Amino acid sequence: MINGYDIKSLDSDFNKLKSSYLYACSKDIEVIKPGNVYIDSPHKDTSSLDYLRSAHDSSKILFNKDLSFGNRVYLSVKETRKNTHVNTNLGIILLVAPIVQAFCKSEKKELSSAINHLVKEANYNDTKYICKAINLANPGGLGTRKNLDTRSLPDVKLLDIMSESSKYDRISYQYTRGFEDILRFIVPNIIEKRKSIENTDVLLSIVFLETLAEIPDTHIWRKFGEKIAKKTSNQASDLIKIILKDCSYSRAIRQICALDYEYKNKGINPGTTADLLLASIMIERVFSLSHKRDCDK
Repeated sequence: MINGYDIKSLDSDFNKLKSSYLYACSKDIEVIKPGNVYIDSPHKDTSSLDYLRSAHDSSKILFNKDLSFGNRVYLSVKETRKNTHVNTNLGIILLVAPIVQAFCKSEKKELSSAINHLVKEANYNDTKYICKAINLANPGGLGTRKNLDTRSLPDVKLLDIMSESSKYDRISYQYTRGFEDILRFIVPNIIEKRKSIENTDVLLSIVFLETLAEIPDTHIWRKFGEKIAKKTSNQASDLIKIILKDCSYSRAIRQICALDYEYKNKGINPGTTADLLLASIMIERVFSLSHKRDCDK
């Protein structure tokens, strides 16, 4: 059980943070998340191997204690692109990098406060390097923007550009709200579900659907529009009601797989929801490991 997110209560062993990241990346392709890549169901241009390779490559940079925030993001994306030529992990890196930066640099005690402080105090170089990372990854559906377009490498505070992009991107929204969705909704939901669901993969599939039901996916929103994004959330909500009514794991998996098949046929990919879940798995893992260590003493 996690009692808050006190980063000062954790030891300074970066290997634990890195192993939690790699665990979350592994779960990302083991768990069925409708519309997303998993082991038995690739996309046309990416497979589970691409995501595992990206996780390994990005981890070489993400956990370097000496990097500035902006460079941590940019160099992680750059390292990923050496072996993977499509965008597999920009959203993941954008969510994980501030968590790592908070652990290794912040004087704040609580994770949300540390991230808030980090974003507020990020300098213009951090903004430029994060914009360079976004441009290098070239995520689908980003398009061009009248205000603070990343391609112009705007000379502004990171909070300014994240506040602007939070209107259409839920990852940017986390930067402006101290990772609110992750720390106040998704991680607590994972912890609560562990009390009643033994199968971790089924548990995480359900948390994914509940997140999608609660928060319309902004990747879908940008690509297909508001109507399809809200329809996707409604479908997830309807499926959750059916699954929770009948707790059969085998039936739940069949229904989740059916929705995955439908989404992939339509090109619908709730990628932002998947990224939010991955970061949540990592956070839950690292705090749970620390709690277990304390209990074993």
